[in-house]
Amino acid sequence: MIDNDVKKAAKSFSTPKFSSRNGFLRRNNETSRNFRHNKVNRSPLRPSPSACTLLTNNEDRCSMLSQYLGFSSLNARCVTDGTEPCRRARYVFIPALLLLMICGSSAWGQESSQEAALFFSDVVNYQNAGEFELAADEWKKFVEKFPNDPLAAKAQNYLAVCQLQLKKYSDAIANFETVLKKYPQADFREEAMLNLASANYAWAQNGNQAKYKDAAERFSTLLKDYPKTEFADQAQYFLGESLYLSGQKEQSIAAYDQLVKAYPKSPLAPDALYAKGVTLEEIKKYGEAQKAYDQFLAAYASNPLATEVTMRKGEALLQQNQFADAEKLFEQASQKQGFDLADHAMYRLAFCALQRDELLKAGNAYARIPLDFPKSAYAPEATMLAGRCYYRAGRLDDAARWLAAAGRQGGQFEVEAAHWLARVYLQQGKAAEAEALAKAMLPKAAGSDFQVDLKMDMADAVYEQPQRSKESIALYERIAKDHPDTPEAPQALYNAAFAALETRDFAKASALSDEFAKKYPQDQSRLDAMYVGAEAKLQTDKLAEAEQSLKTLVNEGKARPEVARWQLRLALTQYLQNKFADVEKTVASVQSSLKDADLLAQANYLVGASAFQQSQFDKAQQALDASVKASTSWAQADEARLMLARTLHAKGDTTGAIQQAQGILSSYPNSQILDQVHFRLGEFLFAANRFDEAAAAYAQVLAKSPNSTLAPHAIYGQAWAYLKQPNAAKADQAFGELITKHSGHELIVDAYTGRAIARRSEGKFKEAIDDLNQVVAKSKDPTQKLEAEYLKGVSLVDVKNPAEAEKVFTAIHQQNPKFVSDDKVLYELAWAQRAQGKGDASNASFQELAKAHPQSPLAAEAMYHVGESYYAKDNFAEAETWYTSSANQAKAPEIGEKALYKQAWSQYQQGKTKEALDGFGSQITKFPNGPLASDAIFMQGECFYKDKQYDAALDSYGRVDPKRLSSDEMRSLLMLHAGQSASQQKLWGEAKKWFTQLVDQLPSSPLLGETYYEIGWANYNEKKTPEAIEYFNKAAEESRGLAGARARFMLGEIYFEQKKYEDALGQFKRVVYGFGGEQALDSVKPWQAKCAYEIGRCNEVQIRMAAPAEKAAFVDEAKKFYALVVQRFPQAAEAKLAQARLEALAQL
Repeated sequence: MIDNDVKKAAKSFSTPKFSSRNGFLRRNNETSRNFRHNKVNRSPLRPSPSACTLLTNNEDRCSMLSQYLGFSSLNARCVTDGTEPCRRARYVFIPALLLLMICGSSAWGQESSQEAALFFSDVVNYQNAGEFELAADEWKKFVEKFPNDPLAAKAQNYLAVCQLQLKKYSDAIANFETVLKKYPQADFREEAMLNLASANYAWAQNGNQAKYKDAAERFSTLLKDYPKTEFADQAQYFLGESLYLSGQKEQSIAAYDQLVKAYPKSPLAPDALYAKGVTLEEIKKYGEAQKAYDQFLAAYASNPLATEVTMRKGEALLQQNQFADAEKLFEQASQKQGFDLADHAMYRLAFCALQRDELLKAGNAYARIPLDFPKSAYAPEATMLAGRCYYRAGRLDDAARWLAAAGRQGGQFEVEAAHWLARVYLQQGKAAEAEALAKAMLPKAAGSDFQVDLKMDMADAVYEQPQRSKESIALYERIAKDHPDTPEAPQALYNAAFAALETRDFAKASALSDEFAKKYPQDQSRLDAMYVGAEAKLQTDKLAEAEQSLKTLVNEGKARPEVARWQLRLALTQYLQNKFADVEKTVASVQSSLKDADLLAQANYLVGASAFQQSQFDKAQQALDASVKASTSWAQADEARLMLARTLHAKGDTTGAIQQAQGILSSYPNSQILDQVHFRLGEFLFAANRFDEAAAAYAQVLAKSPNSTLAPHAIYGQAWAYLKQPNAAKADQAFGELITKHSGHELIVDAYTGRAIARRSEGKFKEAIDDLNQVVAKSKDPTQKLEAEYLKGVSLVDVKNPAEAEKVFTAIHQQNPKFVSDDKVLYELAWAQRAQGKGDASNASFQELAKAHPQSPLAAEAMYHVGESYYAKDNFAEAETWYTSSANQAKAPEIGEKALYKQAWSQYQQGKTKEALDGFGSQITKFPNGPLASDAIFMQGECFYKDKQYDAALDSYGRVDPKRLSSDEMRSLLMLHAGQSASQQKLWGEAKKWFTQLVDQLPSSPLLGETYYEIGWANYNEKKTPEAIEYFNKAAEESRGLAGARARFMLGEIYFEQKKYEDALGQFKRVVYGFGGEQALDSVKPWQAKCAYEIGRCNEVQIRMAAPAEKAAFVDEAKKFYALVVQRFPQAAEAKLAQARLEALAQL
């Protein structure tokens, strides 16, 4: 799966670390930033007034008033950039003039037809009942049916009103316009104009904002045509609103102003004056806005909007830099009990105080916001600004308290608050706290205006802690870059490189080492810096560079005591580059001089690992055994033993490998390669099919080394171990963890594949399809893509989407016919086509499978399905051919038995009863206990029955176990045909046993009527006339087909024999006229002919016994039914007999 050997940095260096503090630069940050204040971007807020309702008279409707406009207030305060409120929506518009009640009146129809008046009255009731949909439909019908009626104009108007109520604005507008155009003299024209304007406004409020402009035009027209309208103030107000909302703000101001001037007593006058001021603010005419607010406060001091207007006036003054005056107004507004913008007023008060350098007052004001208005949108920034004001005012404890609170809130002010709090801590002598705060906040400060400030805060804080000078090494790199010409720069740069190596920041260590070599080639720390760089390059897989550095280091440092270690590190870089021959040479050049057991163990380990990589497992085992024996305490003794375990596993000794891995865990509980050991142990256990233990081993990697590079592999191995257990749910979860946590890993495609398999096992087919799409999109392996497409197709079938599945399978087959799983693709394609009812296409796919892949385990089933398709089309000869091929090819018993069974059925359907008999017999011989064995015995009986070999048929039926038959239909046929076979042999008692068995066991059988008939027939033949009559009656009642007709015929015959002619005639006539009469089933018509003939006979018989006066009637009746036989059933056997009787009767 992977082959990553542990890489370890050297644990000690001889070079001393620089500790001088000289030249450390500090910066006084207390005044590094000023408060930043910008002009407020105006976005006025529009509050909700008291609800306003416009009423309109409706003279011809019993003076009932309808609600014109309704409003609901929006009380939520809208905040834009955290510095000012925005323009609030004044009203939510509700469709106008909804005629909620129309009173009836006799005056309605004075000039109308009675029909129109009644129609009109009904629709009025619908509308009054609130059934607007129904009313609208009926008003439309009225207009269409009575276009010239005096009430048509009102009907058209009411139609529009109903449509407006139903929010069908386009239709409403069209109908109002029709009313105004068609009926210019209508007494409700003013009302219609108002409604038309209202409809446009309502439509605009419901999304079609372009209609605000139309609404403005309509309101303007209304005011022009009806300047004295009782709705003038409302129309004027909504004219202003429409203009405002359509972007015509200058014009809206004039409309608002006109309302205030013309209708100062209107309930809407305060709202209009307020709207005028807000709109003036929006177009930055602050002086005029201030005057509008002054006018409002002078005229409407007790209005609910007065407090907000006071605050608005303060905003206008603020924008004109009149901070002192503005501050007073903000203070007044902020103190108003229940004012929902009090927090905003307090915020602006603090701003004004700050502009006047009253820091303590500003701080106190900012502090009031989170205290008095904890849910205010201004609270986070105000908390931070309070701390800043206190800091600048020298109130450090207060500053610390408020800045800490701002930091705890998180959000956009967290970083700035942290910077100022760090400065407070430094002034208070709390360097450790300052460092911790700055260090914690630096990741969040990336890219912010305070990033550099926080870096300097941290540098200053570390500097203030001399006992922790070693920890300040991480900051030397920045100091060296910022101050390259200082004497401390070389040592600072070296210490930065070494600290980076120690903290495993190898890229930085390598870069700093290279920088050191360029800047300070003659420095005494040059070789130490070179080794740091070589080690960093080794750890970051820049192996060629590391090798070259180590070669240079070995050549130039021959006198150094570390040279032997450097040579073994050189061998390691060669090993990691797969230069295994070079490894042996490098080790051989130093091995004889090695006296240190640890170095000797390391040398043997490198030789053994190189042999392992070349699959020289015997040589590897020898060298690794030597390494383990040389030292069990050297730094990589655990690695050597793990490599030995891998070698044993490669040689097939899985048990030995497991023992070695478990030995490492017990001998080296603090090993730095525990992640590798647990991972390899998981692999060994997985190979041994010990899946539960394997999953547990992989889990140890994740529990103890969650950041290991092996973690993704461990999750993947664990997921497969779960899948093998099997535990699809856990596998799904594990694969998901890998995908979520390691989205860029090389295993990600395999993880999607694995999760798709797990999800399919769970029945999560849609989710599986999503994963398979990821595989197709991400994989670079063509075969893997095809396998994913195949699984996707199967999953699409599972989610009942055969059409998409067909597309997938078709694409795979057409583009990759040599795909190793092409037989499976064709198989699934055929089923997907069949699921869509594409029988021919499915048949073709199964045929292609059978022909292209005759040795496939799916071929026999494909042949069977081809046979099925031909069978369904009644092409039994072709079906027989395919069933035969399937039977010959089948390995699976279920296919073989079905194929033989259907082969025989195909022969039966062709009338080849002898071949079918043999075929069913072959099936029974090969599959005596198969699920279709009883069906086959039954079908043998059917073959005999069809050939009228009733004794053999009865014998076969007797050998059938009814419980094992595959359907109740077959069980019904078994009992019916067995009884009929007995009847054919006049074995009436045995026949009745079979028939009675059917009646008792299958009372819902569709063959029940025929069975009753057969019981009646058996009783009739046994001279048991009452019983025969009973069952013939049951048959007649049960069946509307042949059995019923025959039963009634037999009843007629019995009554005829008993000379009960009226009863006989009743039964015969039920057949002639019943059962659909002339539309009767073809199977019934011959019995209708027989019954009609018998009716004639009954009448003839009675002629001889009748009184002279009655004879003529019987003659006519007989002639009637004989003629019926001749005319309706000319092909019936009775037709000639009937004709003869007609001729005979003609002689009477």
